[in-house]
Amino acid sequence: MRNHRQVFVLHVGTSQSIGPADLRAMWATACESLDISVNRKMTGASPPSYGLWVGERFDRKSAETRMRGLLIARGYRFTLTNTAF
Repeated sequence: MRNHRQVFVLHVGTSQSIGPADLRAMWATACESLDISVNRKMTGASPPSYGLWVGERFDRKSAETRMRGLLIARGYRFTLTNTAF
């Protein structure tokens, strides 16, 4: 994740999960860029959280709107939290 910064944290519903390839494809589509990365963080017994990372060129509002639309279209219950950078 060199030169990438985390811009969102995603949590999906407790009975839901998302694979890394699928999440990466959705995030790249939302950002309209391949200069992205994703990671999963396990927090004990809680469901995992997913970090959404991006490179230099990035329109936060547009990407957030598109990502929310993609998640809703696939039936996810989720929270998408902005992170400071």
